[in-house]
Amino acid sequence: MDDAWKFFRANKTEVLPILRKELSAEMRQPRPNPLVLLDIGYFIRLQDAPADKELGRQAFFAVDGYAEIVRWNSQQFFNYAHAVAPDRDARTLAYLDRHFLRGTVTAVVPQHALTLDETLVCVFVYGAYGEGAERHLRTQLTDRAAVQRIIEVLVWIGSPESVPEVNAAMLASRDYGAFTRATAFMMTAGGPAGRAALLAAPIRDFDARTQEYYARVRRPIEATTYESLREQFTRFPDSGPLTDAELKQRLEAMYRTYGSDERTRPQSILASGLPKDYLIAELTRIRSRMLQRVSDEALSDVRVTNAVLNALYYKP
Repeated sequence: MDDAWKFFRANKTEVLPILRKELSAEMRQPRPNPLVLLDIGYFIRLQDAPADKELGRQAFFAVDGYAEIVRWNSQQFFNYAHAVAPDRDARTLAYLDRHFLRGTVTAVVPQHALTLDETLVCVFVYGAYGEGAERHLRTQLTDRAAVQRIIEVLVWIGSPESVPEVNAAMLASRDYGAFTRATAFMMTAGGPAGRAALLAAPIRDFDARTQEYYARVRRPIEATTYESLREQFTRFPDSGPLTDAELKQRLEAMYRTYGSDERTRPQSILASGLPKDYLIAELTRIRSRMLQRVSDEALSDVRVTNAVLNALYYKP
């Protein structure tokens, strides 16, 4: 397969018309070959022409993610899904649910020495999809088989809007795994509503292991305030104050560069006079763009962004 792609790249002018024709013909077959769809479809998707991107997108949704050959090539399957997700096709979320959220797709990013487990694969594909992914995921928290992975993903791409559903799932499960994951979500992405939900949890109704865990974390939960969250950013070098206009320009630039930024410090965002709802909306939009970069640096950027967002949720 690697040799084939080298040949395709070296002979694009001659090869692309053939690949387009063969891919289109394969998609019309009653039982299309999943490897042809996966491999040729992904190659076509990566080309610059809008028509190729569209043909590659259509081929993706024809891939049988349960086929053995696709499972053996889960790395490419993930890359393909991640490339298509930002298109926000109406079929995307249901397809991701079947093959990724309830599947076992993993991936390796060798240039970053990064291994993505099933949860991080979902973080990248749902995160790259962007607006609507969180809302879609929280509607599925009634599925006991998927609840723990869904909460794990929401730790990365969630917000206080999902607190009621996560809390309901935690109370319905009444087990250690769901409770610890819900705690991570509430304290990372849940804002004051998440904190309140944890402090109101009927912990005596849970098992002994969960009660012991809660006894250890209750005091830090109680101590969480805007000031304590803001304090964590003192380890970052302060770049000095920014005017509201300057910060708007920085945020616009961060969106264009997929969240890559070496200048803007968390302190400058938290000290801004811009409305916090505006800042939350912009950072949430930028976070989705960050997750279109598959790298450890992107995950690090998302962690910092989530910490800033959580502080903003608490900001008076």
